[in-house]
Amino acid sequence: MKESGQSPLVSVIVPNYNHAAFLSERLRSILNQTFQNFELIVLDDASTDDSLAVIREQLQDHPHQMFCNATNSGQPCSQWLSGIKKASGRYIWIAESDDTCSPNFLERMVAHLEQGNMLAYCRTTSIDAEGAALADQSFWPDTFDPKRWQRSFTLNGGELCRSFMTQGNIIANASCVVFRNPARAVLNAVGAVTANRRHTGDWLFWTHYLMRMGGSVSFDAEPLSCFRWHDHTTRSLVSRSREKLRFVEYSSTITSVLRITRPWPCWHWHAVAKSGGWDWILYEYLWRYQPSWTEKLMFPIIRGPLLLGLYARLMRSPTLRRVYRRWPIPLEGLQPGCDDTNANGYGQCREAPDQR
Repeated sequence: MKESGQSPLVSVIVPNYNHAAFLSERLRSILNQTFQNFELIVLDDASTDDSLAVIREQLQDHPHQMFCNATNSGQPCSQWLSGIKKASGRYIWIAESDDTCSPNFLERMVAHLEQGNMLAYCRTTSIDAEGAALADQSFWPDTFDPKRWQRSFTLNGGELCRSFMTQGNIIANASCVVFRNPARAVLNAVGAVTANRRHTGDWLFWTHYLMRMGGSVSFDAEPLSCFRWHDHTTRSLVSRSREKLRFVEYSSTITSVLRITRPWPCWHWHAVAKSGGWDWILYEYLWRYQPSWTEKLMFPIIRGPLLLGLYARLMRSPTLRRVYRRWPIPLEGLQPGCDDTNANGYGQCREAPDQR
């Protein structure tokens, strides 16, 4: 790790809220990286557990900056932006406080960026609260293309967004990403579109970052990062009122992503819906929100292109309509490729890691 006064190549930002149980492992995974040319910035969002004590104990012998909010922001992406504004490194790593990674993660990602790429990320392994691998959790981007993320690749960032971000957030977890420190104008623009987003801030962040910065994305197919599932992630099921917010955000986020990725977004929604690109939202609506029969017919909390797309998809797919009418049914009853109009097999209800 760079000593105070030296210019780091990487700024490692650790946003934390009530992750005392995982912080020791997270901080050790950072301090033990084979690549050590970095500064460490820790942001605590008014934790009410023992997080501060854990941080101080783990970092007492290591140079770092620490910033603590007096009140919780309730907007995880705002902590990302706050950390980036404090960063002096050429590259940024947002190391979520409940995740972990391999010792050579940062070395590998920096190597990709030093080849001229704008952003580098890797495949992840899903783990439980104790750190054991979860056999029933696949890599989320595979939902949209079962072959693309099986091998390493480099792709223009704009093309990645147009091909996949219009369907869902295929940069599955911030902890597996290292990216170039954006210009202040880009940071301000990204901050404006992610404001007040609890569930989709990361989806908007990566899309607008890549579309505004340009350049290429490098993906490393080796699973060098671990995404931790536990009861306090924003993927946990909560009240219907909170779940309502999730689908309101999905609606406006898709509108924003379509507008920045396509010159004529009013027409592209039909192509995405026809391909089954938003089927995962339809299944989440059934499973997470548990709509009444009236809410199944009217989609009262969904708006814009997403609303049009879901109606169009249901009209096109008899199989999907049957599943939709029969819900609730056991999750194991939903098999990949259940709808022969869906070449990519989106018939399975899967969870998408997102902003915590």
